[in-house]
Amino acid sequence: MAKGNLITADVIDEIKQRNEIVSIIEGYVHLTKKSSSNLFGLCPFHSEKTPSFSVSPAKQIYYCFGCHKGGDVVHFIMDIEKLSYIEALRYLAEKGGVSLPESDDAEYRKRTELRKEIYSINTEAARYFYKCLSSEEGKAARNYISRRELEISTIKRFGIGYAPDKWKGLLEHLISKGYRYDMIILSGLVKSSDNRKNDNGYDLFRNRLIFPIFDQMGRIIAFGGRVMDDSLPKYINSPETPVYTKGRHLYGFNIAKTSKAGKMLVVEGYMDLLSIYQAGVDYVVASLGTALTEQQAMLLRNYSEEVIICYDTDAAGQAATMRGLDILKKKGCKVSVLKIKDAKDPDEFIRKHGSERFRAIIDKALPLLDYKLLKAYEDNLKDDILDKIGYQDNACNILAAEENIVVRELYSVRVAENLGVSSDNILAEADRRNRISSKQPVPSGTPAYSQEIKPDEETDDDDQKQYFATREEIMLLCVLAYSHNVFKALKEELVIDDFSEGIMRRIADNAFEMGNLSKLNDASLLAFGEDYMVNGRKLAELFASGCMKSGEITDETEASEEAKRLNAKIRIRRLLSEKETVTEVLANNSVDTKEKNEAKKRLLELTREINKYKSIGL
Repeated sequence: MAKGNLITADVIDEIKQRNEIVSIIEGYVHLTKKSSSNLFGLCPFHSEKTPSFSVSPAKQIYYCFGCHKGGDVVHFIMDIEKLSYIEALRYLAEKGGVSLPESDDAEYRKRTELRKEIYSINTEAARYFYKCLSSEEGKAARNYISRRELEISTIKRFGIGYAPDKWKGLLEHLISKGYRYDMIILSGLVKSSDNRKNDNGYDLFRNRLIFPIFDQMGRIIAFGGRVMDDSLPKYINSPETPVYTKGRHLYGFNIAKTSKAGKMLVVEGYMDLLSIYQAGVDYVVASLGTALTEQQAMLLRNYSEEVIICYDTDAAGQAATMRGLDILKKKGCKVSVLKIKDAKDPDEFIRKHGSERFRAIIDKALPLLDYKLLKAYEDNLKDDILDKIGYQDNACNILAAEENIVVRELYSVRVAENLGVSSDNILAEADRRNRISSKQPVPSGTPAYSQEIKPDEETDDDDQKQYFATREEIMLLCVLAYSHNVFKALKEELVIDDFSEGIMRRIADNAFEMGNLSKLNDASLLAFGEDYMVNGRKLAELFASGCMKSGEITDETEASEEAKRLNAKIRIRRLLSEKETVTEVLANNSVDTKEKNEAKKRLLELTREINKYKSIGL
């Protein structure tokens, strides 16, 4: 069985066959022919001016010589759409018309069918809202959109629509399309006191601008609705449903994740996001009117380490900012805060000062610690008089929470300047509070700021370990995958122990087994390397690079010769290591005569073998 228990290797192969890599990648990258066998284009994963992103139609793999990302069509979808392996398989299965095996679990099948039905209802509802926007009923909504300076292209890109001022407009439309009443209720789009009677139901959204909310796979999971006047509530969102859980999604993420900026800008509401997107910032998402949650922070972290928060300037917005900062930091994000001046929110700032100025202030976003200390200063400043007791208390708590003692010392100087005291005193107080919070004892006579910080404990999780491999052993496996005849010609010479200890020996063992079954190919190598890091890089990407290079080999004869040369290289490396060990035995005076004689004999054998393979590995 393959990953996910339900998806077998045969089904995975069919999914790949139905999704030809060039046609899939051309949906994201403009490819031009640059060599006899490969296509090239600008890499979608990093910014570049000269194309270094290569696609091999023959091998059905891709590799970027700039950022070193590579793999097969599944890896591409994982990287470009930010999906897990199973999610990418399901995405491609649906795209290629491959039916995935049904689970034996009746409850699982029931949940799956229910979710499919709700996705379908949401899609039809989005069509209805979008059509209503351009109808006579949507005139007031179009006027509102014009006043808010939203462009037609933005309306289309985000699928914005309008819910007419009717109690049963959407309900009657969905019923006319054949959807069951109880499923419409489950979708959250219609409210009812009695789920069994159609005449008791009424539309949740009425006379509101509608914002469809998409998940990261591009499916509509919920909606947000905004009034077009000053009535309350200003916004209402879909309730939780079988496909939507509050706090787990980000508005606009399906678009922002394709940005090459390498960072994410988080705002509060729909209108802020739309204005910022129109200002030329394509990496913006909205937290759907709530403070950032753990799940949303993880979604952001999976996409980018750098996250900028830009919430409204009111008290609620600033409180939400502080909560979001800590959550993002815990997830390992590099966090900064964009402070908006002369406006209550980003939308107002852009309309007052323009897109260019907004893009300029993004680069001036404050790092996490700068923002927290500035906020502590501002909160304790009343009528231009600083409450020094309150400020030092807040500032020392902020510094105490900073684990990096060097950073703590640097920022203590700034706090000391504001208070007019010694930075040593600020640092000592911050360190004292840090020890109290972490319950660390103070070694006698040791300054608090020179305490040792213990490294994180190592994990035993095999997937997280870092392994070593030589270029030659990576390339040998790639050349062996060139064709079965290449593997067959060399298989008697292959030795698993020639490979680096750890994961490379296991993968070599698996590769040789696949070779004996005539099933070793580029795809199987990529699958072997899926979960491992080697030499600080994903092993699957190293294999992709090697397979791309092996594709330049002209025929099986050349491939066989190259495989022999590479095999000799890694054999020599292992023999030299053994020779070094034997030499150490001979140099050890405590070793008896018999053992030394055996060592001398082995040293001669090793020397002959090394010389033999040197002639092959030249």
